[in-house]
Amino acid sequence: MSRIVVSVRLRGGTQLSGMVAVPPSKSYTHRALFAALLASGTSEIINPLWSLDTEATMNTIAAFGSNIYRRGDRLLVESQGADSLSWTPCINVGESGTTMRLSTGIAALLDKPVLVYGSGRIGERPIKPLLQALAQLGARYLLSNGCCPPHVVMGPLRRGSARIDAWESSQYVSALLYAAAGLGELHVLVERVSSKPYIDMTIKVLEAFGVTVEREGYSRLWVKGRPKPTSYRVWGDWSSAASLAAAIAAAGGRAVLKGLARDDPHPDSSVADLLAVAGARVRWMGDAVEVSSPGPGGLEAFEWCFQDAPDLAMPAASLAAVACGVSKLCCISRLSLKESDRVAAILDVLKTVGATAYLVEDSRGACLEVRGLCGVRGGRAVIDSHRDHRIAMMASAICLSSLNECIILGSDSVAKSYPGYWQALRRLGAIVEERR
Repeated sequence: MSRIVVSVRLRGGTQLSGMVAVPPSKSYTHRALFAALLASGTSEIINPLWSLDTEATMNTIAAFGSNIYRRGDRLLVESQGADSLSWTPCINVGESGTTMRLSTGIAALLDKPVLVYGSGRIGERPIKPLLQALAQLGARYLLSNGCCPPHVVMGPLRRGSARIDAWESSQYVSALLYAAAGLGELHVLVERVSSKPYIDMTIKVLEAFGVTVEREGYSRLWVKGRPKPTSYRVWGDWSSAASLAAAIAAAGGRAVLKGLARDDPHPDSSVADLLAVAGARVRWMGDAVEVSSPGPGGLEAFEWCFQDAPDLAMPAASLAAVACGVSKLCCISRLSLKESDRVAAILDVLKTVGATAYLVEDSRGACLEVRGLCGVRGGRAVIDSHRDHRIAMMASAICLSSLNECIILGSDSVAKSYPGYWQALRRLGAIVEERR
């Protein structure tokens, strides 16, 4: 990514308005691609997301031996199934944590060593509990620095049962479910687990590809059968929608976000409830939601736990920054394990824009207490995105509550999940100028 900054502001006396289609879901695109890899035949993925993270997954499944063809808004994935996965000495997952963990589970199906590595913060994102669980099924591994990539994993796996502590990431469970789908049968025992709805999303995709998953909540899961070729449609991304919704709420106005599924288990769909608590409104209109808000000074402080929806903490922080009163953002300890140390990054952004914020602890772990600006129009600010896509989007929402110019450094980081984010803000009426 080149070093690009953006200047973001609203014209005096204006609010955001209009309609935009949210991008396809990054999470579902990842999962559909890996399911297609394990299916013997040709699968069709309709409306996939094209971003740096999903391109990392496309490159990964190609390295495992599948052929990928783009046909307009569709991808055709040709694969010979799990039994004919190609041996590849190394998998470059870029900066995608999902790609890193799911590919590790699949690599363990092979009887030759596979090196998994990446860039950015990948070398600080934990993987050891997953490797230990795979070792229970016969895999061997080498971990370079004790916790995180790069690492080598070698199978083949055998059927049976594996126990996993998934407090650090629900992706450990998802990775085991994909390994199970490759084997055709596996019993997964889960101890602690976070971000539970992402497991629901993984199961939903595997079932769409013909895999049977029986379960007792999130503690016991039985996987039977292998993926079969299918045609799978990717709906809109609730994480991207949450960032846009927060920008609309912070700036004020009324706008429509199209392409969302109301019954989607994605945890960030809870943004609708969060906005309501903060004083904004969300109204469903078929496959679209209308977000309306009084804007700066009209939002109220709130308290929220982000245990199951960690990515929602950034849009929430932008709401807390402009709201009236003290908001409390809790259950955020795991944010330090993401693309940046997001706890530190959020604090840095809030300090830069003039909001008062500090870290506290309660029975749920780390919390941020934020005293919002309550309609106070901040001065010109230069904000560091910490090269994190969700921090850049969070910063833009806060900037739009001010009449003054904000400069966001590393703004091109949004390409990781939402390459068209700045264009979407322009369509809603924001002034966004890119500078190199």
